[in-house]
Amino acid sequence: MIGIVGGMGPLASAEFVKTIYEAAAAAVEQDAPRVILYSDPTMPDRTEAILTGRDEALAARLSDVLRWLESQQVTTVVICCVTIHYLVPRLPAPLRARVLSLVDVILEEVLQRRRRYLLLCTTGARASGAFDDHPLWDRARPWIVMPAAEDQRRVHDLIYRLKRNRPLDETRPCLDALVAGYEVDGFIAGCTELHMLAKRVRETDARVGWECLDPLATIARTVARLPQPFVSEVTCADSSPCH
Repeated sequence: MIGIVGGMGPLASAEFVKTIYEAAAAAVEQDAPRVILYSDPTMPDRTEAILTGRDEALAARLSDVLRWLESQQVTTVVICCVTIHYLVPRLPAPLRARVLSLVDVILEEVLQRRRRYLLLCTTGARASGAFDDHPLWDRARPWIVMPAAEDQRRVHDLIYRLKRNRPLDETRPCLDALVAGYEVDGFIAGCTELHMLAKRVRETDARVGWECLDPLATIARTVARLPQPFVSEVTCADSSPCH
């Protein structure tokens, strides 16, 4: 059973579930992955919690959701919010062992592809050390370009426009301008809201020529091609195999 901690934002996590089943569309329906989506949009704003240093309530809420999913016999958990991943190392070991970290997936893919990517994430994710403190960061860093301060503000604004359900075609020009402003081969969807926009890029415009490193798409493809019960081919948050 795969558990998804969603609601951060709700549209992104719902789209992730859709992506899983789109990737498994060729399979017999009964062979498709079993998924529980726990979508709770009332979770405190992650960037605000990081920037104000008041994240105790957020950590407690995350632990409670993971314990509930554990009670439902969930074996692997995807937390559908990159920013909140800075809290994963603080989780009790039994809960942490179930988490398939999006940051793990991103940095491992960067190291596999060895091309230059613009990292698009929230201001909170950059401030928290979710990427910089990761064991793989030093190896992956030469392939990752961080937006300048003003562009980071534009990225954060773009993400929150997606949270407010602004039309994808309205937000697309901002994405194009951001990526075009850097000498990169593509961009990293370092916030789950960008999963929706990344799908639009892949589906509607092959002319761009950019690679999109989207951890939710990677996980969806992995889940779809594996027999049940799910055994991950991606590393978990504690660098051990997920089962």
